[in-house]
Amino acid sequence: MDALERRIPVTPRQVSVTPKGLRWWRTGHPWIYRDDIAKGDKSSAGELVRVVGPAGDVLGQYFFNPASKIALRLVSRDDAPVDRGVWEARLRAAIAYRQRVVRDSTAYRLIASEADGFPGLIVDRYGDVLVLQGTSLGIERLMPLLLELLQEAMHPTAIVARNDLAIRALEGLPREAALAAGERPGPIEIQEGPCRFMVDVWTGQKTGWYLDQRENRLAAARVARGRALDAFSYQGAFACHLARSAESVVAVDSSEAAVAKIAEHAALNGLANVTPVHAKAFDYLKRADQDGARFDTIVLDPPAFAKAKTDVPAATRGYKELNLRALKLLTPGGHLITCSCSHNLDEPAFLDLLRAAAADAGRTVRVVESRTQALDHPILLTLPESKYLKCYILEAA
Repeated sequence: MDALERRIPVTPRQVSVTPKGLRWWRTGHPWIYRDDIAKGDKSSAGELVRVVGPAGDVLGQYFFNPASKIALRLVSRDDAPVDRGVWEARLRAAIAYRQRVVRDSTAYRLIASEADGFPGLIVDRYGDVLVLQGTSLGIERLMPLLLELLQEAMHPTAIVARNDLAIRALEGLPREAALAAGERPGPIEIQEGPCRFMVDVWTGQKTGWYLDQRENRLAAARVARGRALDAFSYQGAFACHLARSAESVVAVDSSEAAVAKIAEHAALNGLANVTPVHAKAFDYLKRADQDGARFDTIVLDPPAFAKAKTDVPAATRGYKELNLRALKLLTPGGHLITCSCSHNLDEPAFLDLLRAAAADAGRTVRVVESRTQALDHPILLTLPESKYLKCYILEAA
């Protein structure tokens, strides 16, 4: 065993779960919560531990962090050693999966946490640069090995650690953005279907770009026509795709910096039919209705309104009002592409509020397509939290 392998956090220590924890484990969910632990040594925090049920039966091996609400994160369902070869095989499988599902794009999600067998790890690729985010103590302890494996497999010019997420505080981890390997990258040009964009992996949202909406942007372009509106445009990704099919696009965002990027991206793609507007989306929709403006295509891609379960009632009202205003602005036969990235607002609830908005607007609305996040953001069947993005393409009579 070499020095690097010895740094892999492995311990023979055991953590036992309560009968309630065992019942939860039987659902197949890869997390076990702190309240469902019967016994565990806090000194093994961040290590890989063997988890056993009330009768002593082995339930698998998990990353352990007794300070976190999610105290146990599944690594393996058996008791076989989890060594360097296991992590390397998982990385190879993740790469092979993206080679199958990603088309015509130089930016995509390479590792999607539990869905790829790396609990608490996100890795996104932007050309020759990798950007990672670690959200679990176990992954943080494993990072030297993971960086080595990523460099061997992908040969990136740089690896950036965008560990500035607020969620890291729940694991007792510091928030920071740092260069993990290679030379510090500047803005990176990426290709997304027929469009090009410049991504700043240091300051951009998420790891630099909303990669999960890539396939939805391509789908929106297929139905776009006439006069289009991209509300909550951010840096104009939807707007640039729409502009290739629509006659004109109004791209609205409340950030002056984002509005400047919309103009830059329109110019980069040679699109003279995109008009950036600095305004709050709700205010713009209300004013447009008062002015009698109408659109043939509207995209609503707001930020998450329900970041916690307690936010759901207010978020529901906000999403309904937003969609109601958009439906009032839509021409007969026009398309509304409406999204929600709030996991706490589930799909049935989102559909309910869309129905209510359509009824209040007095519109007959047909579902053209029901979509979710891009295929490189896989959904783990036993982890409902891994499906968070909802996207509906609607047609209004």
